[in-house]
Amino acid sequence: MYRLLCDENLREFWDGLPDDVGHQLTVALADVLYEPFIETEPFGIDDSINRQLVRPLVTAILAVNPDAGTVRIYDIQLT
Repeated sequence: MYRLLCDENLREFWDGLPDDVGHQLTVALADVLYEPFIETEPFGIDDSINRQLVRPLVTAILAVNPDAGTVRIYDIQLT
């Protein structure tokens, strides 16, 4: 299982999302922490690090570091 990293500004943005959007993001990220390469798709160049999590209401831009066992959120966007 991977650890989730997120800076304080994004955490506050996440907390302020409408309930349905926040729930969708939370559930999707929980799945990503178990299988980050199955639950996400490449973002930009397919380098297996920069990934995006796309759901109907929200998209998150992520960096996956298998060596450190972390997934870092870089951006959250409403779709």
